[in-house]
Amino acid sequence: MFHRFEAGEEILDPGSLRNGKLFKYYNRETMAAVATAALLFSETPPPADTPFFYATGETESCKFFELIRQKVDCEHFSSRFYVDEILPRISPLVQFKMMRNMVSCMVAIENGLKGDNSLILDSASALLYAALSSPYSGEVIIGAGKMYADDVVECGLAFVLPSELAGHRMLGSDSRAIDFFREEVWR
Repeated sequence: MFHRFEAGEEILDPGSLRNGKLFKYYNRETMAAVATAALLFSETPPPADTPFFYATGETESCKFFELIRQKVDCEHFSSRFYVDEILPRISPLVQFKMMRNMVSCMVAIENGLKGDNSLILDSASALLYAALSSPYSGEVIIGAGKMYADDVVECGLAFVLPSELAGHRMLGSDSRAIDFFREEVWR
């Protein structure tokens, strides 16, 4: 299942969440993944022990980077300056929303998933190998998301048997994980 949400498009109604109080921790990619999971799981909710493998792309959120630009003099930028001067000026809530594992954690929390939960950085090959390596005997959940600078967000999720991925053309490729969902059609 693949979804693309345009900039400004409402993705998720906080009132539809089981854990609505956690909504304040969602960024647009998290919203897209939780909404896509709700659709995917609507007919057949996964067993709680189902592993979930998720690949996230590089964050291009202009809002986050605008906060940084407001705080930094680019002539004197260094990693030390970032840690000492910029990071303390960005709210912990904004920092928390941008943590790479937030998407997979929030999908797991919202859906009661207690199985393995792995995060992969933007590699279709790594995502497929992670699923292939799973010792789980049934279907696993794989997913990928990408948040773009203009606030467009894409998300794909699927139930797959690891054996279905053996020999897939994206294994060993340099394709982005989201491309797997753009190009593939799973049940």
